[in-house]
Amino acid sequence: MHRTISLTAEETQLLGRVRFDPSDIANPQEHQANGDVVVALLRLLNARRAIPAHRQSYFTDPAYNVGGHGKSRQQIFEGNGCRGEQIARHAHFLFHLRYMLFGANLPEAAIAAFDAAVADCGQITSGDALILSDAAKKVARENYLDGRAAEEFYKLALDAGLDVDFARRVRDAVRPLK
Repeated sequence: MHRTISLTAEETQLLGRVRFDPSDIANPQEHQANGDVVVALLRLLNARRAIPAHRQSYFTDPAYNVGGHGKSRQQIFEGNGCRGEQIARHAHFLFHLRYMLFGANLPEAAIAAFDAAVADCGQITSGDALILSDAAKKVARENYLDGRAAEEFYKLALDAGLDVDFARRVRDAVRPLK
């Protein structure tokens, strides 16, 4: 399953101008220009509700922020003095924007293997939590990934339609890998 959201021609043009790596932004003027593009892109995406609800929730809902001490990622930005469009202009928001647009940052082989494991379960039930957690560990090992990929597996599980609790179990299964 391809995880990138569908974009209009105008959104695609804007996306081509976004610099996702903050270290590639050399000065305040470039940072401002990048922020302008991100804000314009988000306005278009939000106007047509193009970002999947679970990806929005990943940023806005405290329940989706594992280890967030009851705060959403958005609330953490706000607690640090960023509000509204300032959040979208912040260099650290680029990480979240990337997920909103493209899904989990994992090798295609890992995504396909995990998707296959989810499909093999059919209708997901509580008994599948262990099966999918084990599958995630297996996929991570086969793709030479370690515990640093745990958050991306969490996002992948959300994209695969698992609820927050199941997705956390997948994350927690991958996290101890070395």
